[in-house]
Amino acid sequence: MSSATVRSCSLRAGAAGAILCLSLAIVWAQIPVRVITLEEAEKLALLNDSKLLSAEQDELIAEERVKQAKYLFLPELGMRGAATSYSSQYPFATSAESGSLLLFPRNSAYGSSDALFAGMGYLHMSLYEGGRTLNTLKLAQAALKQAKTRLESSRRDIVLAVRRGFYGLLALEEKTTAAQNALKEAETIGKRAMMGPVDKIDAEGIVERLSEKASAAAHQERLARLSFLKVLNLELDTPFEIKGRLRETPAPPEINKALLWALEFRPELQAEGYKAQMDAISVNLAQARRIPTVFLDGDYGVVNQSNQIQAITQTNWDATLGVKIPIAYDYLSQLSQKQAEQRQGDLKRSELEDQVRLEVRNAHESVSYWQKEAPRIHARYEEISSSLRALAPKLGTLRRLKALESLLDLKFSLLDALASAATARAELVRAVGRDIQ
Repeated sequence: MSSATVRSCSLRAGAAGAILCLSLAIVWAQIPVRVITLEEAEKLALLNDSKLLSAEQDELIAEERVKQAKYLFLPELGMRGAATSYSSQYPFATSAESGSLLLFPRNSAYGSSDALFAGMGYLHMSLYEGGRTLNTLKLAQAALKQAKTRLESSRRDIVLAVRRGFYGLLALEEKTTAAQNALKEAETIGKRAMMGPVDKIDAEGIVERLSEKASAAAHQERLARLSFLKVLNLELDTPFEIKGRLRETPAPPEINKALLWALEFRPELQAEGYKAQMDAISVNLAQARRIPTVFLDGDYGVVNQSNQIQAITQTNWDATLGVKIPIAYDYLSQLSQKQAEQRQGDLKRSELEDQVRLEVRNAHESVSYWQKEAPRIHARYEEISSSLRALAPKLGTLRRLKALESLLDLKFSLLDALASAATARAELVRAVGRDIQ
């Protein structure tokens, strides 16, 4: 192959690659950028989260178990049929599956047929079981309520994760913008100024630090965007923008009111309350094992012992009212086990209540702190920013660059304070278990 041919192939390959890259760029540019508000982010996360979907299935399972427990109050009904061919010299009875029918030899008074056709309908109903059926239903209903509270707890965990990511991403976006603007201004000031060698070195150091801060803020923002997409369960290459702003938060409710709300509305405490009901029902079920059972049985059957299957030659029915007296060897051990589980649940609930109180107090303290600290930093930032704008023409280049760097640090502190205040309020809402005004 000649060198001209090689160059021609290379040019064609390069042109194809350029066309492909240009096509991909055009397609990417045509993808709409999704604008996401906090409310929309919460809806997306609640719609797509796998743990929440699993919790919803747990609720559906619990609902079906309640239905199954209600069916226990209905009688058990059934039908069975059998066709038997036999040959015998003495009378005998068929198996229990065939209805335990008594058969006679061919030359008996019942005729010479050696075929039997039988059909039977049966009924079994427990009239009294010592409350076992009713307690089973109560147990299923308590489990359903527990599943619903766990679903609500999962929802609130997701909402808290969304709000943390949203506020953090807002702060990082504003940090990146502020750092890039400060870097551009510092570079502009440095280019126009006439400085000595020492001052020039100091100025270049300030510009370099501002460049590092801008680069670090942009890097943290990219990581935060990926984490936020993961919380929303969206594709990690989804182009999006968030719409919102950080603002100062109002004062939190009184701590005693917040504690009362938490003890009343916190889903985890409600779930433990239903768990206490389930433990008590389990103890009652264990105690009911020694109580006699009264039951009613009934059967109605038709039998044909002729060669013609349409001819019914015999009908049978019976009704039985009986009592079962259980003798359980493991009654005491199972009862002791359920009582121990009940005491164990009481200890867990007490520990959870202490943990909830601690979470509420920690979140309340954080909200109170940032509710006071954020306005102070904001006022200080506005004061220094106004002073810098007024004194900028009178300052030297180096002092102006130092003031610009200090103002950027204060801007970062303000954004951190506002994001922390918003996050602390979201954590207080989660700790309390309800929205707070």
